[in-house]
Amino acid sequence: MNILNNIKKIIKDTLYVSKITKTNNKKLIILSAVILSQLSAIADIIIILFFTFIITGQLMTNDLLLPILESLFSIKIILPTIIFFRYLFNYSQMMIIKNLELNVQKNLKVHLMKEIFDKRNYSVADAYFYINTLTTHISFFYSSFAAFLNHLLQIFAFSAYLFFSDPKTISTFALGVLILFYPILYLIKKAREFMHESYVFGQDSNVGIQRVVDNMFLIKLVNKESEEISRFSKTLDKLNESLFNNHKFGVLNSFLPSFITIFILSILSLFSNLAKSITLDFIGITLRLFQSVGNLTTAMNQIINSHVHIDKFYQLEFSKTEINRSNFIIEEKTKTKSIIKFEDVSFKYINSEEMIFENINLDIKDKSHTLITGANGTGKSTLLGLMSGVFYPTKGKVRTSTGKFGYVGATPLIFTASLKDNILYGNKLEIEDTKIIEKLREFETFNEESGYDLKRIVDNKSLSSGQTQKVAFIRALLMDLEVLLLDESTANLDDKSRDLIFGILKNSNITVVNSTHDYKNFDSVDSHYNIEISDEKRILKSLK
Repeated sequence: MNILNNIKKIIKDTLYVSKITKTNNKKLIILSAVILSQLSAIADIIIILFFTFIITGQLMTNDLLLPILESLFSIKIILPTIIFFRYLFNYSQMMIIKNLELNVQKNLKVHLMKEIFDKRNYSVADAYFYINTLTTHISFFYSSFAAFLNHLLQIFAFSAYLFFSDPKTISTFALGVLILFYPILYLIKKAREFMHESYVFGQDSNVGIQRVVDNMFLIKLVNKESEEISRFSKTLDKLNESLFNNHKFGVLNSFLPSFITIFILSILSLFSNLAKSITLDFIGITLRLFQSVGNLTTAMNQIINSHVHIDKFYQLEFSKTEINRSNFIIEEKTKTKSIIKFEDVSFKYINSEEMIFENINLDIKDKSHTLITGANGTGKSTLLGLMSGVFYPTKGKVRTSTGKFGYVGATPLIFTASLKDNILYGNKLEIEDTKIIEKLREFETFNEESGYDLKRIVDNKSLSSGQTQKVAFIRALLMDLEVLLLDESTANLDDKSRDLIFGILKNSNITVVNSTHDYKNFDSVDSHYNIEISDEKRILKSLK
């Protein structure tokens, strides 16, 4: 009953994910692969019989088939022709399945990317893991399922020939297959347990990477590199151990049928009269039969492994945190001076039980400069995301009188394209080249006159860190914005450049919310909030 329930669950989850992938003609593609695989199996039987006939001049078959085969084998060109088509069938089948696998993987990646933009409340580690790891394992399901059908039907084809030729002997092997049933189920169960472990440790490793990347400055400052590397190494040890154990039980599962077959065949050959009646075609087709049985168990193991990830994807789809768009409200400007207001805001990421913020209240005045400070990991960037609607509150309300936000981070987006394309990225306004150059000069972006050529191709290597930062500020200010969000935006700036930029911002008649470690250089701000962690809870304190 438990086996039946598991099969039902696999079918249910797979049908749902299959619908999500939006890959056309999946059933037809798998059917085509199965047909090609069966043609390959039939070709194997004919090739084995052909070589048996060439070597021994006899075949283990009945009188009805023997004249037909002898007549067929008298045409010598048939053997190389069948060999050619056997490998052509096999090649075509593998290409069809690989193409299906890649299309499913691509469509799942696109689906999850849309989810990340739509639902928003994903952590960086989860986003990377779901898009890169989860989708890859799920896409393997379709190739594994096709392989399962292929080998199952090949088993029927090889068994049918052997039964037709020697029903007594093949019945003995059928009994052996039944004996293998429970050991195979046990090995598959153990492999699934370790695949589940590897899923968990895979997520942990991504979280470890994000932990280091997000806190690189602090980690290096307090000389904790060795400790963090050791922590990450231990996580990878656990991941590798679970992957190794999954692989170990999978290999044992694939070896078991062939091992039992050859072992029994050797015993029967040594201690019975089987050796006198056995033929080359019987040995060849029997070995191919149990090779298919081994491949079948491998495919079953891969299906179960993939289902671990399909199951997680299914849970992900049906246990999502509600999007809560209604908790972020853009309303008309009122007589009050607030441009952003938090009302008992609580927030957590999707698939996380930990609240990043609870019952936060915050009031940002229009045309003000607000400072947000706090140690790494306290949620400064998350707070900026909540202000702008990049994240939606889990509970409470964020009210704003504008939807015109700009953003400058510590590592600005610079892509390989013209300087103009980089500056106007995301800008829907018609901006004259003269205005762009005017801003570049106002920010004293380049020392050489050639630097102001808007058509020249730039990337994050051809521009200095300070220049990329200035380009990001110009990109933001050329947009029709009312609130500029800064996230460690002064990290790569010298004192002169920082003072120049914030002098420009002061005269820009916009609201600035500035998240930074470098708070001592901003003494003329209108308000200052600091995020502290006490008893594992984040507290937002007003310091000014």
